[in-house]
Amino acid sequence: MARMKSSWVMRRAWSDGKMRLLLLSLALLVHRLTEDEVFAQVMTYDQLIGSPAYNIRSYRQINTTDGPIIIYPGRQNDGIRKQPLFSEELPFPCANATALGVGRSIERPTSVHKLRPGDIDVVGAMGDSLVAGNGALEEYALGTLIEYRGVSWCAGGEGTWRQFMTLPNILKEFNPDVRGYSVGKGEWLAPNSHMNVAFPVSADADALRQAQLLVKKMKTDPTVDFDNDWKLITLFFGANDLCSGQCYDKEGTSALQHKKKLQIALDYLQANLPRTLVNLVPVLDVSVSMRVKRSLVCRLLHRFFCTCFHQSGNIDEMAVITQLVRDYQRAEETLVKSGRYNKKEDFTVVIQPFIKLFNAPLKSDRKTRLKEVIDISYVTYDCFHFSQKGHALAANLLWNNMLEPLGQKSETTMNYVMERFRCPTPDTPYIFTYNNTVNLYQYGKQDAPL
Repeated sequence: MARMKSSWVMRRAWSDGKMRLLLLSLALLVHRLTEDEVFAQVMTYDQLIGSPAYNIRSYRQINTTDGPIIIYPGRQNDGIRKQPLFSEELPFPCANATALGVGRSIERPTSVHKLRPGDIDVVGAMGDSLVAGNGALEEYALGTLIEYRGVSWCAGGEGTWRQFMTLPNILKEFNPDVRGYSVGKGEWLAPNSHMNVAFPVSADADALRQAQLLVKKMKTDPTVDFDNDWKLITLFFGANDLCSGQCYDKEGTSALQHKKKLQIALDYLQANLPRTLVNLVPVLDVSVSMRVKRSLVCRLLHRFFCTCFHQSGNIDEMAVITQLVRDYQRAEETLVKSGRYNKKEDFTVVIQPFIKLFNAPLKSDRKTRLKEVIDISYVTYDCFHFSQKGHALAANLLWNNMLEPLGQKSETTMNYVMERFRCPTPDTPYIFTYNNTVNLYQYGKQDAPL
């Protein structure tokens, strides 16, 4: 009953906001933000990174006759905020990614703690619009209603990492036969969504339903060997509970309830999905929507997409939300650190904390509190959802977290996509889990001595 109530209030928040949004769209007439045009010029990658133009447009890379990669930021015919295109001549950062015994195990592993990137056979994802790819390839603020699942940071497989940096596209370099990723655009039940069961406005109460759907799709997909394939599932919930649920049901959207609802979904996955590693990404600090350069359109839209936080327009609410975000994140850590998901050899849950880079300081003055946390080019024209460039950065950061030991996972951003890109090493060839992290600290490598 409590789950149904929580889900209902989220739907109410969405329906109220959606109606107002449609009325607003008539007034805005699909208003487009303007930016300075970037004219064609040749520059090196390093020169580009230092240029203010880098955070405005996308670029393509070409090679000179003597070898160095250069960037050509030409005049754009759209305002889509995209990552730079990486030349075919630029090698994938991890050498011998598909080699057996390097990027992929010689024999299929039986332990989740000895899982190399190339051992992943199927990818899936659960969450909300930030996982569904809403607005990622749009050049208009109201385009955020369109779901570009193919470029989703954790579940999209459109093209390659050179065009669209996503977790599945990275994994393709280790296992070209990986499957389950989304392509193109469409809603959560569209065939091309595959194992990305996230849908917009999802709340914690929807986590179990998504887990059930994901397991059902895995079982019925003829391309999936349900019992033997290794699955990598990314789970990302909570933003809508913070943004909209607080207005209608404070008790039902508390940190304790956040933990309980995630636990129910994770328990279901553990009981019903063999050979699975779950990436649990902490809840996003939704106050990030106030800590980017916002246009008038963004300020109006935020009242619909993040009702509780933006409706009052009171900056003091930011401190309340920021504290609640920390409470949610601590609840997630408590759940995973309890060892509840470290009892089976073929299942575990790992927190990948890169998203904490968006956390606002708990105690700060007004100026510090509103300090810009990330460049506007990493979000869509609604100043909240990830742009394709933002999805690329998130994929890069998630990937790095997966190859970093517990206790040393990075929680800071990068200046640009591919600034840091982790690769497996002889001593650390596996995706990090609690068990192989303990081995690393004790023996200097992920494998314990025989």
